Amino acid sequence: MKPVLAFLVAALVPTCLMTLWYLYGQFTTFSPGDPYIWINTQKFFIFCWLISLGSVFLLGVPAYLILRWRNLVRWWSSITGGFVMAALPVAIGTWPLRYSEFRTSSSFNGVWNLIDGVPTAAGWLRYAEGVFFFGILGAVSGLSFWLMLRALGSGHSARTTPLRDSA
Repeated sequence: MKPVLAFLVAALVPTCLMTLWYLYGQFTTFSPGDPYIWINTQKFFIFCWLISLGSVFLLGVPAYLILRWRNLVRWWSSITGGFVMAALPVAIGTWPLRYSEFRTSSSFNGVWNLIDGVPTAAGWLRYAEGVFFFGILGAVSGLSFWLMLRALGSGHSARTTPLRDSA
């Protein structure tokens, strides 16, 4: 039961961070008295929560079971695993070269990211920023998972074993 709670926290922490980021954008874009800010933020929270839960349970649970089997559940493995498991799907899903056969072009804020299906330097930078952003969210998720396991006392690396018998 304790790992389940840690998995829920691992899904909730990045969801809250994303929602706060979204809410900040809402307040800078719209009037603070606009009631739709809260409605939109609630919908965004639910969307992020479902995506985060799905990611944690589809990718995080098997990774945890493998790490536990290998006795490698540590803070660094949780952070690294979280980063990779969040960054890799985003990296695959947003790979800019998949549009090369369509010879399309796109720009963002007046900067060309894709010209005739070929990513520009700005396009590759934007791609790397997005992958890194989600990787950081995954790392925060992995860290929160490990901290919750440690706080609940069920983490394999949470307890230290003495090197010698103190008796």
